[in-house]
Amino acid sequence: MRLPFCLLAASALLLSACGALPARTTSESAVSVPQELAGEYDNHAERWNASAGGKQAPATNAAPAIHHWLTHPGGDRKQLLWRVVLPDTTPVQEARWLLISEGNGFLPYRPLTADAEAVFLNPVKNVRIDDKSWAPLNACMLKAAATRNGLAFAADPSACSALLPGIGATAALLPLRFELVNDRLRVVMVADQARGVDAATLSQRVRWFTGWDALNGGGVKALPDNNDWHLRRDLRLHSEGGRMPLKFRDGAASGYSLELARLTYRESNTEVLRLGVIEDASGRMLSYVWADPDARRIGLSLGWLQVGLEVENTARDTRAQ
Repeated sequence: MRLPFCLLAASALLLSACGALPARTTSESAVSVPQELAGEYDNHAERWNASAGGKQAPATNAAPAIHHWLTHPGGDRKQLLWRVVLPDTTPVQEARWLLISEGNGFLPYRPLTADAEAVFLNPVKNVRIDDKSWAPLNACMLKAAATRNGLAFAADPSACSALLPGIGATAALLPLRFELVNDRLRVVMVADQARGVDAATLSQRVRWFTGWDALNGGGVKALPDNNDWHLRRDLRLHSEGGRMPLKFRDGAASGYSLELARLTYRESNTEVLRLGVIEDASGRMLSYVWADPDARRIGLSLGWLQVGLEVENTARDTRAQ
């Protein structure tokens, strides 16, 4: 489902709500960059909760579907490449920022050239800053801010707003505040101001799983004595609503897909890792199994389908996914 996301009004609303994001700085000596900030994050669980567990469409002012990639180029912990994508927009909206650790926070830069943009997909070396390739957004400096969770980084919205018209459409996806709480990344972007003063997105850290499936040639109506099993060993999907279509050995679509998602059921406050089979035509969840949210293995066995998944080697590169 594709939902509208009010980007054009973001700058104007930011100007009128400049007090919404106080940046209460701590002393420079007390500040440290979060050790586990780098990673991949997605807010599928937040969207799922906003849709009453998938039973209805999220409200128009609900957080948009969003995916983050944060990488230290060349392993340099003083630099952070931040790629933001809104996958449900048409065309897909994307922004890329380079955050440099300075003093008690991060100074964001925006890429100006194709070579600078390419760094985000192949960050094997740390970034060499030059005026032709990168533009510093000095007024949008993200300074350390005390929170009940420990530490966040926040910009001064009123100062930052003056730069937004010159940045263009990607300014809507500029982070004004972010904090990492365990494995959840809470972010306030410029565009979030269109949804209210306290609006933000909450994304969970992505884990990738790989594995296999055995699909009976008879499909969902396969008879018990049908031994025509179509085996695939190239399954790969992530833990935050990752989907992959089930196919027969000739590549033909089966009409069903796998979905892996880490969810929290509000009624019981129970967090689970759910592996489900979805009917593509209707979007209906046909069957599912639960596991512990931190499980490293999960699988299911139906009369016509068997699946086995295991956490992928964390050293594998997922930037281009």
